Amino acid sequence: MAEFQVLISEIAGIDGLDLEQMFDALLKKDMDRFLSIYQSIVISCTSYMDAKENAYHMLFLGMCIMLRGSYKVSSNIEAGYGRSDITLEALLPGKSNVIIEFKQGENIAELKETALEQIIKNKYYAGLRGEVLCVGVAHDKKRCGIASKVMDLQSEGNI
Repeated sequence: MAEFQVLISEIAGIDGLDLEQMFDALLKKDMDRFLSIYQSIVISCTSYMDAKENAYHMLFLGMCIMLRGSYKVSSNIEAGYGRSDITLEALLPGKSNVIIEFKQGENIAELKETALEQIIKNKYYAGLRGEVLCVGVAHDKKRCGIASKVMDLQSEGNI
């Protein structure tokens, strides 16, 4: 498994340590640090000409290999009233679940909020228990922005 992660990191031009730090920040809900590392990966690994929502979705999905064993990683799986882009379901007690929705366009400030609202409105967290970190990620070519909200499904009655 470690060899596969190194191979993917080298092919994609992503430092494995950057991935570890990015996911560490995400899972600790340090969204400023997460965005900073994610932004640097997007700048170095994506093409200005290939700026499409699916490209960012697939890049992030590929990076999720780092979470194997700790999280069940799902892409475009139906939940609630639609399909979330990426769902990270915690396999270990006490860990947060994560739902990520991607948007692409020129108005990052609006799109990141739209992505977050889509997660909540469509209840993409249906079926999950405990804490869920909802993350809207917006891209305008190589520029990124995020909006996030932590939900406790047991205390908010969203089950």
